[in-house]
Amino acid sequence: MIKFNIEKPDQAIRAELQKKIDNLTKPKGALGMLEELATQIGLIQQTTSPKLSNPYNIVFAADHGVAVEGVSLSPQEVTFQMISNFISGGAGVNFLARQHGFKMKIVDSGVNYDFQPNPYLVDKKIGKGTANYLYSAAMSKEEAELAIKHGADVVADCKSDDCNIISF
Repeated sequence: MIKFNIEKPDQAIRAELQKKIDNLTKPKGALGMLEELATQIGLIQQTTSPKLSNPYNIVFAADHGVAVEGVSLSPQEVTFQMISNFISGGAGVNFLARQHGFKMKIVDSGVNYDFQPNPYLVDKKIGKGTANYLYSAAMSKEEAELAIKHGADVVADCKSDDCNIISF
């Protein structure tokens, strides 16, 4: 099993970050969740002037066996259509990523479809979807560990591209 060393950010600069945000030309708290996000990024980067460097938005896609029970808004067949739209840059998430300068990374983690090789699709398929968890485990322990490893590998690839912020 992969071991991660994730530490809480040092809170020592929180007050200084809050002061900087509060002293912007706006009423205190007027930017709502954006102020919380700015504080969080500042704490993670340990600076009162955080910067986004080569930001990525990663979409991990897979089909879930329990979907046959009617728990999803869309049938499983729609997953590959959505991924195809992401790959072609035609989805809302692509628009938002372009608008804010984020690179997109689309990851096939277990879509029940055989995609042709594509430079815009990262193949990390573990299987063609999970099992229906109502009747058995959705994944084996080994599959779950491999999924975590694949996720960590994708993040490491982004980091090696001098990325310092990722959205999922």
